[in-house]
Amino acid sequence: MNNNEIIMDLEDYKSILTHNGRIDGIVGICKINEFNKLLDESLKKSLSKAKALTIRFGFHKNQSLFIISNYVSEIHDLTNVDTDIIFGTEHIDDIDENLLRFEIIVTGIEWFEI
Repeated sequence: MNNNEIIMDLEDYKSILTHNGRIDGIVGICKINEFNKLLDESLKKSLSKAKALTIRFGFHKNQSLFIISNYVSEIHDLTNVDTDIIFGTEHIDDIDENLLRFEIIVTGIEWFEI
């Protein structure tokens, strides 16, 4: 592990899954500068009602953590102030420098809108 990696483990996932409610999320790979386009209105709505979420990014070791930090901030801005957020990163040696692997799991979403 180097200082640009933040390791997530099973306990992190268990922690967010303790929240009652619906689960939503998105997993995939995209060009780094196109990640925001993947956050559709449905996921944004889920983020705004979430009690907890995990965000994990995988990227090439030559890529700047600054870009990843900006994406985490943008996701954080879509959540409630009380939402538990767990964030992780990992370097992937065999990924193109311009690609980003991502996983966002959103939990504790109320079943019914009031």
